[in-house]
Amino acid sequence: MSSDTAIATVDASPYFERVLRHAVKEGYVDALRLDAIRREGAKGIVQLAAYFGTANLRPELEAARTRLVTLVGLALEAEAGGVLDAAARLLRDKTLLALSKAGADRLRKLHILPTERLLAAPEIFRESEKDFLDACTADKPITYARYLVERLAREKNQHYIDLTYWLAGKFGVAHEDAIEWHVFCESVINSALLILFTERKPGGFFSVERFMKLHEAARNKRGSSFPKLEEWLTEATPPMRSLMAKECQRFLDEVLPIVREISATEIYRNQDRFSGLFFFDTNSVGEITHHDKARAEEWQRITGRAGDHTDVQCGVLLMVATGLEPAKILKKKDVAQIRANFKQSGFNEQAIAHFIENVVPFEYQADIRRMWEEDLGPEARVQLENDDTALIENYLQETCRANWKKRST
Repeated sequence: MSSDTAIATVDASPYFERVLRHAVKEGYVDALRLDAIRREGAKGIVQLAAYFGTANLRPELEAARTRLVTLVGLALEAEAGGVLDAAARLLRDKTLLALSKAGADRLRKLHILPTERLLAAPEIFRESEKDFLDACTADKPITYARYLVERLAREKNQHYIDLTYWLAGKFGVAHEDAIEWHVFCESVINSALLILFTERKPGGFFSVERFMKLHEAARNKRGSSFPKLEEWLTEATPPMRSLMAKECQRFLDEVLPIVREISATEIYRNQDRFSGLFFFDTNSVGEITHHDKARAEEWQRITGRAGDHTDVQCGVLLMVATGLEPAKILKKKDVAQIRANFKQSGFNEQAIAHFIENVVPFEYQADIRRMWEEDLGPEARVQLENDDTALIENYLQETCRANWKKRST
């Protein structure tokens, strides 16, 4: 046959059938063994039909034949490593019922492995074993190649779950408590690595408020080490160390750039975009809710409903910085006190930092901190150094929400 008319053929028949033909051709299976295979096959088909439905209906028996061929083929290919001659000898030496059971046992072990990288009780999201076996042997009979791909993926999921439970344990979380989280491994691993990246003495998983501090520390760090993790890993298995090394690199390549580009408030608040990036300890939810509510109430008490207005924010910050009780409107009588306090001791930066962290709502914190450090603070220092009272009054009147009219100069 010429090269331009040659046709390459691929045997697409089930693996069991290919092994049987090879076994007969090579003399591994003689007439007696072939008769035994027929009897074993008939018995196996009836058993499978009865297990999945009924052995009295023709469609169930036809489906059971497919199931038997699938299970036996899976066992033969797996045990022989895909070598046809070795599989033929197995078919000679083992009954179809034994091979069928071996194939089903492989699927049962596959079924136990997780389909998701999720911390939860295994049985919660898993389909029943019978339904799994049904799907793998009838509708779309599983091949050995597909079995290997699925097993590799599920084993990888299990490795991630094991690693996550190990990390949680290092942070003092019991296995049974971590199961109750019902979160994906990546979010816990990312959170653990954020802590390990920024703290030499890890203090456990974080609430929202602690996340703000960790986020800021991660932004400021220039290295790429996880000091405490390196110490922990001396106790870990080689596969776990290898996987942890990959996760550290993924954190540096994918997670850390997000932290450095996106504000902590945006990451926490925008769950549509950042869902699953970090894990916030559910034990602190009540505390977080309480803090959020208390913070909002205090901010509203000070600013009324004008907390998003820049002039109100400026007035509040200048009052805090000079020791006055913050309020929505700056009164003219406060000007002299602001000026006197500033002349005496400058701005109280600790008071500003504490106020922003504990009173200003999360959604404003980053912008207000930046405004104070880069704009309002530096400019106000220059203006308040002036000896001209009228100029200072006018500056404060223009910058803050004030209750007096601007004086002409």
